[in-house]
Amino acid sequence: MIEFREALLSDAAKIAEIMSRSIDCAWTTEQVCEEIENPAAPFFVAVDGGMPVGFLSGVCAADECEISDIAVDAAYRRQNIASRLFALMFDNIVSRGVRTAYLLVRADNAPALALYGKLGFLRTGVRRGYYGGGADAVVMRKEL
Repeated sequence: MIEFREALLSDAAKIAEIMSRSIDCAWTTEQVCEEIENPAAPFFVAVDGGMPVGFLSGVCAADECEISDIAVDAAYRRQNIASRLFALMFDNIVSRGVRTAYLLVRADNAPALALYGKLGFLRTGVRRGYYGGGADAVVMRKEL
């Protein structure tokens, strides 16, 4: 059964491994540890049998939160894990006084764009050539 909780330092190596398979600019285990320890950075994991299978992180400042990264291990996708991680994130950041969440997503990542739209994020702009290989980033915002 999948459980959801705040990330622990002991999760960092597995999070970095999931990142390396899912994200162009993956963090090292040390960078994941720094983010987990950052009080301005809510960081949540989905775990199966005690092992992380997905994660979501953000950085909050004033009344805004930028969603930093999200990934779910390929074997666990299409199980609403990302949506449940976002529900945890939204509850957490609203309790911090955050009123707006932002994120960037590759313009060619149709599944992610669909998920974020379903969660209430709206497209607000494009950053041309933002990602490696010249891929554009879509800027999205959600009022909480």
